[in-house]
Amino acid sequence: MSVKNQGVRARVLSTALRLFYTQGIQNTGINQLIEESKVAKASFYRYFPSKRDLIRVCILEYDRYIKGKLASLVLDSNSFNEFIRKWIVMMKEDFRMVYRGCPMSEAVFQLDKEDPELTELVKSIVTGWEKLVAQFFEKMIRNSRLPANLDVVKLSKRVLHLYEGASTMWRITGDDSYIDDLEFLMEKLLQD
Repeated sequence: MSVKNQGVRARVLSTALRLFYTQGIQNTGINQLIEESKVAKASFYRYFPSKRDLIRVCILEYDRYIKGKLASLVLDSNSFNEFIRKWIVMMKEDFRMVYRGCPMSEAVFQLDKEDPELTELVKSIVTGWEKLVAQFFEKMIRNSRLPANLDVVKLSKRVLHLYEGASTMWRITGDDSYIDDLEFLMEKLLQD
């Protein structure tokens, strides 16, 4: 669908997601968003009264995207090793696109740390990711594929920690070994 055929809100949002991700929140101005979205200034402000409001909606969109991928991994994986392998494949598929690392991390690194509402929003989003990954581990415990005494909360936090760390290090260095090592490091989590 061409940009002109989308609704105003959808055009602004897709343009903002692309620009915030590829050139950064701080480097993207309202005038550029309006111009590239091909919308009138009044239409832009009808849907997004401020850039901050647009950033908030983009963060929620990034969350929806990431949760969709995580939910797919949780539902489609029948073992921890399969879960890890699928996650690595998913990451590598993302890398083939214009990949600058986790879109949520990219946005959060540029947010005003003095904005308590956005800070709390991001914390609740990360908690949601942790719960999704924990659901997978709970499923594996129910299916007797993992030990019943496993601390699923701690393990889910560690899995996300490794993912974000590998993604960030890959972004910093361009070195694929950070992603390749992720499978090895995630498998080690179960040994602790």
